[in-house]
Amino acid sequence: MVQVNEKLTKDLAELSKLELTPGELQEFTKQLSQIVGYVETLQEVNLKELNLEPQGLANSSPGNSGGVLREDEEKASLLDSEGKPAVLAAAPDVLNDAFKVPPIL
Repeated sequence: MVQVNEKLTKDLAELSKLELTPGELQEFTKQLSQIVGYVETLQEVNLKELNLEPQGLANSSPGNSGGVLREDEEKASLLDSEGKPAVLAAAPDVLNDAFKVPPIL
């Protein structure tokens, strides 16, 4: 169990390059203590009895419409016969097999 106190909060603030007022130091100490307490509570949860299988994936298989997976589909290549991106055929200007755009700086 981590004991959160003002010294720990000061150390964390220093590592984070933060300058805290005395009021902020008290407020953050309280908040950090609550966060640590919450994490400690989460660590007590027994996960061994839970089914941690992602929802939908357990019964999914190719051809099973109930799952989230789909069959692979062959699609047309995005390259032309020369191995260059086919979309460049519609480009107003091309440079080194890429769209040529005006400079912005």
